[in-house]
Amino acid sequence: MSLVLGMQSGHESSAAVLKDGRLVAAVSEERLSRIKNDGGRLPDRAIDQALALADADRRQVDELALQYTFFPEEYIVRENLAKELERRLSRFKKALRGEERSQILLCNLMERLQARGKSFDRHFKKDRFLQGEGFLKAEATFFDHHEAHALPAAYFSGFDEAAVFTMDGNGDWNIHHTSSILRDGRLTRVYMSNARGASGGLFYSHITRLLGFKPMRHEGKIIGLAAHGDPRRLYEDFSRAFGLSPDGRTVTSEFVGRPSAEAERYRFLEGAIQGHSREDVSAAVQAVLEDVALELVRNFLAETGLRKVALNGGVFANVKLNQRIASLPEVDSVFVFPAMSDTGNSVGAALLHHIGRAGGTLPGEPLQTVYLGPEYGPQAIETSLRDLRLSAERLAEEDLIERAAGAIHRGRIVGWFQGRMEFGPRALGNRSILARPTDVTINDWLNERLDRSEFMPFAPSALDEYAQELFLGVEKAQHTARFMTITFDVAEPWRERIPAVVHVDGTARPQLVTEASNPLYHRLIGAYHALSGIPLVLNTSFNAHEEPIVCAPAEALQAFTERRIDCLGIGPFWLEYPDRDG
Repeated sequence: MSLVLGMQSGHESSAAVLKDGRLVAAVSEERLSRIKNDGGRLPDRAIDQALALADADRRQVDELALQYTFFPEEYIVRENLAKELERRLSRFKKALRGEERSQILLCNLMERLQARGKSFDRHFKKDRFLQGEGFLKAEATFFDHHEAHALPAAYFSGFDEAAVFTMDGNGDWNIHHTSSILRDGRLTRVYMSNARGASGGLFYSHITRLLGFKPMRHEGKIIGLAAHGDPRRLYEDFSRAFGLSPDGRTVTSEFVGRPSAEAERYRFLEGAIQGHSREDVSAAVQAVLEDVALELVRNFLAETGLRKVALNGGVFANVKLNQRIASLPEVDSVFVFPAMSDTGNSVGAALLHHIGRAGGTLPGEPLQTVYLGPEYGPQAIETSLRDLRLSAERLAEEDLIERAAGAIHRGRIVGWFQGRMEFGPRALGNRSILARPTDVTINDWLNERLDRSEFMPFAPSALDEYAQELFLGVEKAQHTARFMTITFDVAEPWRERIPAVVHVDGTARPQLVTEASNPLYHRLIGAYHALSGIPLVLNTSFNAHEEPIVCAPAEALQAFTERRIDCLGIGPFWLEYPDRDG
């Protein structure tokens, strides 16, 4: 047996396990620590959980696939001896006080070492790290951030050949965009952007911050607001802050080359938005991002002759951008890796080892599932019920589906906690809150109930067999839409019937549910369809504002006790408050 553990220990820490070349587990640290976007240290909880799901432990790991992100300082030797001694003394004092161990950002160290012509291996206490963390027989290899983005997009697309794009805030050595070719079983990087002051991800996140939201977390709110604004008022100004290089192959801005390029770009944007509504600001940043990214894609497709596109990196969490890429006449098919933020780089790192060191081949099989996290059986659920002094009715599967579908049809809010937890940012029917899609007012009152301030509508989970009746252009992205990574225009006859899941611009961000991918969820939607004539349900993530999606039974039950939901289907158990008018 070959066991590879991939690790992302920076922003949005996670761990993933390949067992004999097959992805068997992937878990984000935040779901276990209950700290949103948890990161900046080794993801110990996620490591142990992912290995447990693979029926293994740290002693059995053969290969560690790591990223140049945050790392415990005790395993790194600093360049300066005086600073090294000072660091050791500081660490000793913190240990005496019981404080968390200090971390070092390895990509910054790598930059300094490269500038001095020094080797990283001489500064990494590899054996001490492996022994200290319990990896008694493992080898450790570090991999590049954007390679860890690009490879899973290529590998899981199922495309024999494709143009592969990554774009984010920034990765190792400040790279924030790459354009690569997947062809003849090889992934080859052709172009990259690493100029400071030109990152598309930071451009968008600057606006997120300037509008009073949390950057690297609330960009989805900007996408929602954009549909309500006029991009023309700020388009020209924003085009100075993000655009294409003269050859059309990389991204740039007017601030590139200045001593404090990113800070100057931020101050420029801060001044530019004064006196403008947040809707117009959002519309402009969305329009500029889309237009630049689309031209970048079109130029690369024209140069390479490729017609399929695979995408990964935080910028491609932007589902409207993904729709516009799919709508290009030069594009035949689009795939977006579902864990497109940094959390997915644990999978990318493990795959880089599998392809580069273990003889794996590209492409792999098209991605079938992201249900890669922990699951909890009836006994674990009963224990949580007892701990919270809750009683529940245990139902046969058919009765559970009938009860949940009927509740949704009556207008009740149903928590649905089943099977293995999803990996990535989307709730895909195993840790979801469900409702009927017919209530146009639900966006306001359900968000209030969940303590959220969202501007995007809720998303639909739709039966895959009805996709082309419900949505336009779905044939280019039907595979990736199983993971809720792209928007489509909703077909006119359906817009008035399902207003709760249709945005003001007539689009929706569906999850297309197949019987093979999630039989229980497919049957639940089918049962609601039989009652209502509507082959989809409203699906939002099972969490309150600023909380990670629920992972364990206790968290789902807590939401029920707080009356954030009316009913809860948790494993085979059913809990329900009486109807308000009953």
